[in-house]
Amino acid sequence: MKRLLLVVLVLAALVAAALIAPRLLEDPGLVAIDIDQWRLEMSVLTLVGLVLLAWIAISVTIAVFRLPGKALYRARESRARRQMENGLLALTEGDWQKAERELSRSLEFRRSTVGLLAAARAAQGSADRSGRDRWLRLADARFGRRHFVTGLARARLLIGEGRVDEAVPVLEDLHLRKPRHAGVLRLLLQAYQDLGRWEAVRMLAPALHKSGIVDRQRCDEVITLAAIREIESSSDVESLQSSWRSLSRKQHKARDLVLAYARRAIELDRPGLAGSHLKRLLSNQLDREALRVYAEVGADERPARISDCEGWLREQPEHGGLHLALGLMYLDDRQYDKARESLEKAVADQPDSEAYAALGRILDRSGSLEAAAQCYRNALRLKQGRGATPLPPPT
Repeated sequence: MKRLLLVVLVLAALVAAALIAPRLLEDPGLVAIDIDQWRLEMSVLTLVGLVLLAWIAISVTIAVFRLPGKALYRARESRARRQMENGLLALTEGDWQKAERELSRSLEFRRSTVGLLAAARAAQGSADRSGRDRWLRLADARFGRRHFVTGLARARLLIGEGRVDEAVPVLEDLHLRKPRHAGVLRLLLQAYQDLGRWEAVRMLAPALHKSGIVDRQRCDEVITLAAIREIESSSDVESLQSSWRSLSRKQHKARDLVLAYARRAIELDRPGLAGSHLKRLLSNQLDREALRVYAEVGADERPARISDCEGWLREQPEHGGLHLALGLMYLDDRQYDKARESLEKAVADQPDSEAYAALGRILDRSGSLEAAAQCYRNALRLKQGRGATPLPPPT
């Protein structure tokens, strides 16, 4: 920019000289300078020439006097660049003390945000928290992009140190300022997952999609997974119901979410909480895993669920999952003959360790000890990943 301005000024001067020169040749003019008793007379061209010569002389003199200083400055600048490079290389190698020492020497000549943040990283590597915080304070310019970058670096260092809970407020503040910043969003996602803040993960997922980090399908998967983890981590019935109510109607129909809700309700000894949701899920499509969960019910609600499964069985009489669910509920309801019949059909359709164990209890009770022992062995074999062996013929 300066060179362009100089060129423009020179061209303007040449044009002005070309316009004025003919007139000065006809009438060079006279300049008189009175100093006490002295008078100095000269033409305008002579005065201009003297002024130019004086300006050139002064410029050359100044340049000569400044030459040693410039040479020293360039030498120091070159040394600082080498120190910065050595410091960054040492930082990459993990030589924290050397990195901080070289970076510190470089920063004595000229401070830069990059160098200060690198020095903070080196100080953290040396377990020097006070030194790290000092470098971060120096890097924080309190305004604009540098302040944002410094905050992001601070959050990264805190997460790297395992102080995730302290990094979250910093990241949330940065997220408010730049909602679609990919680096902030990724760190926030990691921090929320580490802290088990699954509701926050659900709320963050749309921002991940808008910023282009994940596509629509992956965004839905993140929301579903976070909702499942949130349900599974519910400490009591109240928090479980609160988590469930926070989900959308569409999510209330999602298979994985319904199963997670039902399982957690069973673990909290409230299996009836998810009964209507499971029934609606199974009414749309019979699912072996959902039927297994549906069979885990208290005595008060068991007759209604048995009736539901018997109704579905009339529509699909060969469904192994229905036979398994009915067999387990019949067993709990002490309807042993029906339980044995249903469980035998269930294991014939698909070997299952739980079905074999339940069938073994029934056979043991009826005195079929050899068949019961074989059922128990099959249950164990299936848990070990081996195949089941045929039961002995009924006696």
